[in-house]
Amino acid sequence: MKDDMPAMPDCGTDRERASRFAAEAVALLPTLQRNALRKIFDRHDFLPAEVASLGYKRLQQAEGIGSKGLEAITTWLQRYGYELKPPPVNPSPSTVPKRVRQSIEQALRLLRNHGYEVIPQPNDGTHKEGRR
Repeated sequence: MKDDMPAMPDCGTDRERASRFAAEAVALLPTLQRNALRKIFDRHDFLPAEVASLGYKRLQQAEGIGSKGLEAITTWLQRYGYELKPPPVNPSPSTVPKRVRQSIEQALRLLRNHGYEVIPQPNDGTHKEGRR
């Protein structure tokens, strides 16, 4: 039975195919984002899977990638079946880094020491702050 099947055309090795795929995929990115990602990976071509594995936060911190750049990369990744999700908008206190929590606590102490009453923000989105 094996002799009855038509021969598959030789399209090169898997490595060559992957390289061509990466080059074609990279070419679809806008120039600024392409160059920023090249700088991150320190090479000319990269795969969408590699970009997706970096994660939203790493890409957000990368030099040369702003909010519009993140949108472009997210859209590009979606073409290849990858989803890049931003972190939650309102992180829980346990996910806020320790240094940030300490800075907030220090600011609250400073406000209270200068006569301000700090009232926690209600869940309905209204905010009250007053001076005694």
